[in-house]
Amino acid sequence: MMLKRLNLNLLRWAILWAAFTMVDAALAQNVILHLRNGDRIAGTIISENTNQVTVSTVWIKELAVPLAQIERRELSATNTVLTVKTSAPAVVVTTVLTNKPAATNAVTAALAKPVVPPPKPSWFKRWKGDVSVGADLVYGATDRQLYHGHLGLTYSQPYEHNPQKFFRDVLNFNAEYGKTDGVLSANRMDGSSKTDFDVGRKIYVYNLVGAGYDEIRKIDIRYEVGPGVGYHLFTKTNYVMNVELGSNYQAEYRSDNTRSENFYARIAEDITWKLNKTTALVEKFELFPQLGNSTQYRARFEATLSHSILSNLSLNLTLLDLYDTRPASAVPHNEVQVRSSLGFKF
Repeated sequence: MMLKRLNLNLLRWAILWAAFTMVDAALAQNVILHLRNGDRIAGTIISENTNQVTVSTVWIKELAVPLAQIERRELSATNTVLTVKTSAPAVVVTTVLTNKPAATNAVTAALAKPVVPPPKPSWFKRWKGDVSVGADLVYGATDRQLYHGHLGLTYSQPYEHNPQKFFRDVLNFNAEYGKTDGVLSANRMDGSSKTDFDVGRKIYVYNLVGAGYDEIRKIDIRYEVGPGVGYHLFTKTNYVMNVELGSNYQAEYRSDNTRSENFYARIAEDITWKLNKTTALVEKFELFPQLGNSTQYRARFEATLSHSILSNLSLNLTLLDLYDTRPASAVPHNEVQVRSSLGFKF
């Protein structure tokens, strides 16, 4: 009687152990991990946490795979057959673990569904631009016709490891031509490229290059180049301000047979202020004190007030002030312009 009860208890423990074994085997699913670099790992998941998945493969017992490197998971199509024997020779428990359709198991559906990363913006969509054209026409005691245009392009690309940091390149091109009583009174053209890289949450480094000419100020050709460091002082949704400090080499070759080649420090700031839904102010100031001779300097101030009349169309009013302590002969130190234009953003 006792022997019979002992055999019955052993049979119950064997069946219980077999049930736990089958549950554990059901959890250890065969999967194929598709990694971001294109590799695939086929094996059985033996553990998982918030940082990594540990799988067992035919070539290594335990392989830890970081979750960040897994693009998607795919359940293996191979069925797993499990056979468990108890200590009693006459009792055999055999089960077949078959992958169920995704719709019948929420966990299986989550594993089988491919994780599609958000599409990266195309190269073209990283560009933003604005163009403005204007004409100031006066007919009367003095006839004056002045035509001017501006083209700006900005390329902005976030870092892959930190989307809050950016690489940027800002291109600007300006042209102006005009006559007063039939005499040439404006003929200038200039362009610049400013490239900057974010190196911290607020700090960035930049390099500025530019070139142009101005016939009225007797500048046949001028160019500048110089690196520096900047700081994002304010980054509000409606107010952005940057301050910059750097060096700058400038050269001017003039039509009065003089030239100027000097190193300058560069102290600058720029503000973009969205006053309301339709009105914005963009302001830039640059001061170039000559290194070794602080009494000689150049300065440039520009402010544009824009009012949107359509989604991408605006009316612009611009104030431009240029100053040079040592210009070409018979050229005034200061020049101030007030211009109106029609702008388009794309």
